[in-house]
Amino acid sequence: MDWISPVSGLVGALVGAAATYVGTHQAQAKALADARQARLEAKQDTAVATLADTFGKLQRHVRDVPDARKHGLDAEESAAFTAARETWDQELEDLTAPARVAVGVLRDEALRARLYQTLDLLDAWQSGLEYAYRGGARSRAWVLRGVLSHAVECVGAWQREEPLPEPNYAYNEAVESLALKREEHEAIAQAEAEYRREQRAQLASGATDPTPPAAE
Repeated sequence: MDWISPVSGLVGALVGAAATYVGTHQAQAKALADARQARLEAKQDTAVATLADTFGKLQRHVRDVPDARKHGLDAEESAAFTAARETWDQELEDLTAPARVAVGVLRDEALRARLYQTLDLLDAWQSGLEYAYRGGARSRAWVLRGVLSHAVECVGAWQREEPLPEPNYAYNEAVESLALKREEHEAIAQAEAEYRREQRAQLASGATDPTPPAAE
């Protein structure tokens, strides 16, 4: 059986080659997975750094948020107030835009949703949070600082791998105000749509009414 030895050697070589291939493939797959994980973690770190920087700037920015328009302003004072409010709002948009990009990178769904909600509240500062201000009884700066403080606490809890904290009082008031405002807007839109339907129905009825108008 001299032929057995060469065959055995060939089989052994094939098995060894296969094992080497599998080992190499697994090593390559692991290297790719490790590289991907490293990229994801780097993106998370960059996003958190961006958010930390942006939230710090926002905390300073909301200290000077324009309060409600005062009564009795003359035309010049009213124009100056409107210009200041528009400038402040544009600066707010410039700050929240990179924050939205950074939030979109975060892999934690709960944190991402909470921070998106925070940015929505900030965007709605002018009229959407009106009820949170309680007619001026609370300063806008107080409410917005509370909203931002909760966002910062959420990022910190996520970094410590802890559950997200419960929203603070100001945050809850802002969320409730925005929800009520959206309900009001939806009710107004529905009422306007119903009014337009009724107007069209009346016009259509008048156009097809066979009874001529009474002669004068």
